[in-house]
Amino acid sequence: MERNLMAELNADRECGVRPNFSEVARRYGVDRHTVSKYWNGGGPSPDDGRHGRQSGFDRYRDEIEEKAALPGVTAKGIHELLLERHAGDEPPVPGYNAFTSYLRGRGIAVGRAAAPDAHPRFETAPGEQLQFDWKEDVTMHDRSGRGYRFDVYTSTLGWSRMHYFVRSPTRTRDDLLACMADNIRWLGGVPRQWLTDNMSAVATLGGDGRRSRNGRVAAFAREAGFELALCRPRTPQTKGKDESANRFLSRLRAYEGDFEGWEGLDRAIARVCARSNEEPNRTTGLPPELLFRREKEALGPMPRESVLSALVGDVSWQMVPATMLVRCAGREFSVPRRCIGRRVRLLLEPGGRLRVYDGGELVATHDTAAPGGPIVYREGDYAEAMADKRWGGDADIEAQARRNLELLGGLGGGEES
Repeated sequence: MERNLMAELNADRECGVRPNFSEVARRYGVDRHTVSKYWNGGGPSPDDGRHGRQSGFDRYRDEIEEKAALPGVTAKGIHELLLERHAGDEPPVPGYNAFTSYLRGRGIAVGRAAAPDAHPRFETAPGEQLQFDWKEDVTMHDRSGRGYRFDVYTSTLGWSRMHYFVRSPTRTRDDLLACMADNIRWLGGVPRQWLTDNMSAVATLGGDGRRSRNGRVAAFAREAGFELALCRPRTPQTKGKDESANRFLSRLRAYEGDFEGWEGLDRAIARVCARSNEEPNRTTGLPPELLFRREKEALGPMPRESVLSALVGDVSWQMVPATMLVRCAGREFSVPRRCIGRRVRLLLEPGGRLRVYDGGELVATHDTAAPGGPIVYREGDYAEAMADKRWGGDADIEAQARRNLELLGGLGGGEES
């Protein structure tokens, strides 16, 4: 390969043509600085004895190849999973640059989507704009092979590039408003303009081709204190800063088959979100969480919690008993065991979805309109409560929980998230 590269550069030199170092590097699978060194007379370096040496990633090769075959996964996502899964290994998992070099050297291709077309960038002042959207129809499987279908609400602040990702069971208008309210709580303030595309929950297209904002969403924006802006039709690149959030969410694919239940999935999304805000941004060169410290000062004031919740649905408060059940719409619905003895906030949306919050954390959602008995336990909540019971023994806790739930008549009676 080096002989072919040098031969091409010598031919260009004889013809008086200066090559495109990046293009040559891409074709030969080397760094452009290596091509530049060869062009300037450095030539290939002598063998330093490292060729053929075993890599620190060889012990994980089967895992790497399995994850690399997943559609949409990225090298960064696989490396982060290895860091988490093998945190205590000695010697430790090598760094990311060594990982990408290992992939190239072993010829392991990592599936990724085609790069989008280039579009001019534009910048906004601190606190001026937030871009938001949905990552739609994501399907993943846990360690037991059970499938999970969900959507992810994503937002990005225009100046700091601070990202916010949260799972949602569906993409209804109720879901959107709840996610937007949680977004405001998470930021601790309100950006002056919120930009999105023409999602049906926000805008409708009339017979004359004109777009009109949904009245309920417009009222939420007005009361929360921000301007709702829509991209021009067929120009999603207008909100390209949030579109780039999909690059981070593709890392979630590395967790395929490596999480347990909805809570495990939520933890994986939270980890991806945290990492995306810790890494230097490609444009600013700084981590979003660092720039956010300044941008937060420019955000508008927080609306009162009573106003914010009322804009989304009916609000009530309850103390969680030892049964882990809260009452709503004439039925009882489960929450995680850690909520026992705590005062939680219940938000019932017009469409019938119940969201339960412990402080600012969304701990459970249920569909109160779904068929089922008067008591609705989520499998994960019930299995968690059974885990330390002596009568559970060493039996399969999940299977035993399912049998008991079937006897209660509550299995499948609520949203499984």
